[in-house]
Amino acid sequence: MTIAMFSAQSCYYCKLFDKDTLSDKAVQDFMRANYVFVRLEESNYKTTFMGKTYTNSQLFSLFGIRGTPTFIFLLGNSLVTQVPGYMPPTDFLKALKYLIRVTEENYKETFDNYVKKADNLTGKPKVINVSKADADYIIKYDKNSEQADKVPEKIDINRVYVTYSEDVAKKLNEAGVIRVLLVK
Repeated sequence: MTIAMFSAQSCYYCKLFDKDTLSDKAVQDFMRANYVFVRLEESNYKTTFMGKTYTNSQLFSLFGIRGTPTFIFLLGNSLVTQVPGYMPPTDFLKALKYLIRVTEENYKETFDNYVKKADNLTGKPKVINVSKADADYIIKYDKNSEQADKVPEKIDINRVYVTYSEDVAKKLNEAGVIRVLLVK
């Protein structure tokens, strides 16, 4: 799942979110394992989204962003939800876990009921087939990724492992790694 954080340099709550929430180790670990995080600030910087080129300012308009921070959660090309405003680490982590449960497990309970319960979810280990071009891109640009020609001695379940070996992919998955990318 992708999180797009719409932000502004002058935004007090964006800075507070960076300082308090994004720096929280539990939030970082869960996001590393389960999400792709993107920050957008209003500008003329161009990016490609769903096959079309937009400036960041156009993306603000496309999503109807009226204030910052605002978080857009996308699963593939589908909007899952939009959440405006600052969240402290514990609340943000609960929201992240809830969205994984809803999108991957078809979880039906309301968020208001969900937040009252403890949840030790780290993510759902999975092997994802990817092309060589996608694997090369991920290795080059994702600092959380690592190519694994063999099972590492020390496994970080929150790291994204990229491998050409079905055996290595299976062993990493069995070890609880949340995202193993198998090059096909």
